[in-house]
Amino acid sequence: MAKSNFTLLFLCFVTLAASAANINYIVYFKNKNTDENVQTYFSKEGILYRTKYNIPFDERDYAIEKYYLQQLQKQGATIKNQSNWLNAVLINTNQKKIKKIKKLSFVKSIITTQKSNEKNTMSVEVANEYQETKSIETYEDNYASSFSQINLLNGEYLHEQGFKGENMIIAVCDNGFRNLNNNTAFSHIFSDKRILGTYNYVTNDSAVFTINDGSHGSNCFSFIAGIKENDYIGTATKAKYYLFHTEDDSGEKLVEEFNLATALERCSQLGVNVVSISLGYTTFDNTAENHDTTDLKKNKTPAAKAVNIAASKGMLVCVSAGNEGAKPWHYISTPADADSAFTIASVDINGEPDASSGWGLATDTRIKPNIAAVGKSAKFINTEGNIAIGSGTSYATPQIAGLSACLWQAFPTKSNWQIKTAIEQSASQYLHPDKKIGYGIPDFQKAYTILASSTAISTHLLEDDISVFPNPIQEMMNIELKNGITLKNIKIINSIGQIVFITDEPIEHHILLNNLSKGMYFLQIESNKGTVVKKIMKD
Repeated sequence: MAKSNFTLLFLCFVTLAASAANINYIVYFKNKNTDENVQTYFSKEGILYRTKYNIPFDERDYAIEKYYLQQLQKQGATIKNQSNWLNAVLINTNQKKIKKIKKLSFVKSIITTQKSNEKNTMSVEVANEYQETKSIETYEDNYASSFSQINLLNGEYLHEQGFKGENMIIAVCDNGFRNLNNNTAFSHIFSDKRILGTYNYVTNDSAVFTINDGSHGSNCFSFIAGIKENDYIGTATKAKYYLFHTEDDSGEKLVEEFNLATALERCSQLGVNVVSISLGYTTFDNTAENHDTTDLKKNKTPAAKAVNIAASKGMLVCVSAGNEGAKPWHYISTPADADSAFTIASVDINGEPDASSGWGLATDTRIKPNIAAVGKSAKFINTEGNIAIGSGTSYATPQIAGLSACLWQAFPTKSNWQIKTAIEQSASQYLHPDKKIGYGIPDFQKAYTILASSTAISTHLLEDDISVFPNPIQEMMNIELKNGITLKNIKIINSIGQIVFITDEPIEHHILLNNLSKGMYFLQIESNKGTVVKKIMKD
């Protein structure tokens, strides 16, 4: 009996201790005040960006109600971070106090982000890194080590045209950028003062180059900005950059998605063009936080929500597909699942898909991943300034981010949607995408040509305003127009670029195509508000 009493007392003590212990929670709110001047939260560049691309300020841009924050603090909670986009805050408090917070009238929901002592670095996607020791082949234009992986994308074409990222702003979100400020491969950036800002969302300070920061971010950044004379050139070495540490290497926690969401929001306020995210999330130290594939089909995760909002604010968000292809999970991770994410798979230097690269979700009608780049045995510059080799979709993603910035530099009036679409249209299997590498391997010279011609999609809105049905087509193709759209010209182009159908100034919106052979085609529709290209299937 004495032993039983001791056990009961011990369990009571443990329960009380757990209740008193402070842990992290994400608190979502119901409403927002939209009466203030929202532009005070934006830099000059951020405001100009919104104006240039005609992106309106909306409720998501407004700050969280100060009264809400005050009431949380009054209940003894420590506010660690906040996201206006998600209308939520990350707080630190205990179970007793959180029960009172749940009862506040303005609180919509609360998610626990339990701490754990277990180390889990699944979200940082890199494997098999080793330093290059063999002799370096000689390639043209001093690319040397990086030439093959850039050449697979025909990315050197943009550089030859003089587009290396000037006047573009790229943000990288990762696990830190250890020793990057002392690495000679990046000295050109610091001498030109092209690091516009840094922030560590884990420690809430600006330190991202310390020994405590991860090297994964530095490695990924080298694919974009690294230069090693006569040895290596990154994909966008003349751009300006923001570096954000969002990943906590001490474990795998849902709070890391919240950090990422907050960083993306800041990118919007700062006028960032392109974001490179080599992070992904599926399961966590606290299994109650775990995602499943159902979550990933519905844009439900904090990271996916933030990526979709970021894209709606005019940014091109490049996200690694994840390295679960040969593992039990098998599929892409979040935020690669976001509808508007530019999701990047991994191939080798010959264009063969990497077995580890995450697949698109089963029964998902979306094309995910979107495209692919070299991620298997990819060459980068490590924290010591040497050429190294590593694998993972993490390393494919920044290559696409950098070249996308160069392409956008060439066509600065185009939108993020137009840039993304042109890159997809240029890819090796655009007419027959799959769940392994999506539309395939892009050709940035072709993407340049597409944007330079009238066949480029004019706006995301125009894509929505012109609908074609049914698709696949049996005999009759119907075109539905919205918002004052009128037709000027319709062309149908086959897979080898031949025009197989054309009509000028069509009056009818119903077109008989019974003589068209079965297969996949491009439908190019020129309207009074621009040109849109859609893929159609003839059965």
